[in-house]
Amino acid sequence: MRSIPRSIFTALAAAMGLSLAACAAAPPPAAHAPVPPGDARAATPPPPPLPEDEAFAVHGTLKDEFLPLLKQAPFDPKAALVPPAPAGVPAPPRTCEAFARRAPVAPAQPCGDAQGALDALDAALVEEDPAKRDARLAGVEACAGLEAGLARALRAELAPVACGDAIAVPYLEAPPAALKGDLYQVLLGLTLSARLARTATEPPALRPPYDVQRVLAFTKGPLFTWVTDQARAIEDLGRLGVELPFYAKGIVAVESGRADMRLVEAVRSAPLPDAMRKDAELGNVYYAELDQLLEPWKSRGRDAALVGLRELSSVGVLRDARVEGARAMLSRLYGGRRVDALDALELPPLPAAAPTSGVERLAARLPTYYAGRLIPSEMAARPELLRILLGRGVPLQHRAALRAAQLSPEARLLYARARIELGRLYWRAVDFDQATALLSAWPEGTPRPPEATMLLALALGLRNGPEDAALMMRRAPLTGLGLGDLAALDWVARAKPASSYAGIAAYDAALIKQLAAPQGADPSYWTDVAARFREAQALLTGPLAKAAEERARAAEEIGRAAAR
Repeated sequence: MRSIPRSIFTALAAAMGLSLAACAAAPPPAAHAPVPPGDARAATPPPPPLPEDEAFAVHGTLKDEFLPLLKQAPFDPKAALVPPAPAGVPAPPRTCEAFARRAPVAPAQPCGDAQGALDALDAALVEEDPAKRDARLAGVEACAGLEAGLARALRAELAPVACGDAIAVPYLEAPPAALKGDLYQVLLGLTLSARLARTATEPPALRPPYDVQRVLAFTKGPLFTWVTDQARAIEDLGRLGVELPFYAKGIVAVESGRADMRLVEAVRSAPLPDAMRKDAELGNVYYAELDQLLEPWKSRGRDAALVGLRELSSVGVLRDARVEGARAMLSRLYGGRRVDALDALELPPLPAAAPTSGVERLAARLPTYYAGRLIPSEMAARPELLRILLGRGVPLQHRAALRAAQLSPEARLLYARARIELGRLYWRAVDFDQATALLSAWPEGTPRPPEATMLLALALGLRNGPEDAALMMRRAPLTGLGLGDLAALDWVARAKPASSYAGIAAYDAALIKQLAAPQGADPSYWTDVAARFREAQALLTGPLAKAAEERARAAEEIGRAAAR
């Protein structure tokens, strides 16, 4: 991101003046005659579903996932570079000192071979206390059976994100000869992302009174200086991250995007003169001007976060604080194109995971990238392991192994669910296609269970949408991209005898129809959405029934507004 020029702050000052001078005599909007609320529950009953073979027909070619080759590039640890923190990046918090000075606790058993090292890592990760866990991981660093740098990277990964460089930099300044290039890149990525996480977090403050002259002086003085320094630091760190591959690039890009968007929010949260703050109309004019001025930086932060999410989706990450933070900020700043909109989909309940071995315990606790390095990929087809990987993510290495594996019905069902979870998290069309392939080609002689039929119906309903979150964020409406073939979900919701998943099928069909609404949809479209949610409400109980009722009411309101 290039530095923010002084002209933007001059323009902000002009925007304040524009807002203060805005015409306050505009006539109020014309009143509409009240429209009596409708009740979709009294509408015509839903039609019967299509025949099963028609409803579940797979049209078009199913996309296959491109799996990058993780080749080791030549690497000389003596040439490892540790860039200094750019000016403007705050130092690590004092709480990070404990991680940098931690005394290691040696493993209780020898760890000179691979199995001993995994046992030592297992013993360290089951420790719940962060300080004790970090001390045990520091002890694991000496295990000859573990590749150099991996335990140090895990320590930086599991510590508070702002402490990453305090842990990684001392190691990178004197790397062992056995350090591999990809782990060097991950340690460097953790360093850069830690520094990015500390940027744009402490904007200068102005105390009252907020008269025009004081606010303008603050905006063009301390706020301008702080924003310029932070923008330059974010740009410098992000540029280094672009050169990194795969996971390292992903974690830096996500933090770079979040930093840029924090910067936008800091400027947007700057104090207003009292006259504007007390007048909603003047404030709205000002913020409209401000949002236009900040759009280039807002877009740059969005694009960086989306690059990061794309890399992390390739890694296979399902649960991670970075992903959650980036998606939350994108949704907050781009509410009209919510990256988390598919989170509301309802899936069949999943049995609790119950690790019973050291490998399964590691799979439950290791972040996805490290699970890909440490958990043997030939174990990927085991249903017990697949269920546990669903809790954190399915690594690239395991997805590659599953492509050629002979899957049992149980493993097939779990892996299809994992693909749907990846698809709704990152809006990846290929995941819905892969889930469709897994569930439609059910092994002969084995009846497809109702849960698999429900998941297949959902995958079919989500097919042909945007390729990924980046495309979804930039193009609308979603219906123009093909999302929303609801025939299979309608079959599950309305078939006789009733499916045990009829309620959630009806709910998901209504939600997809709602999300795929074209711009300017007519009242009949929203009447159908409302009727679908009412249908789901009648089939559900508890919180989901209440959610269906609330969504039905909202659709009815939109339909009435569209009719005016």
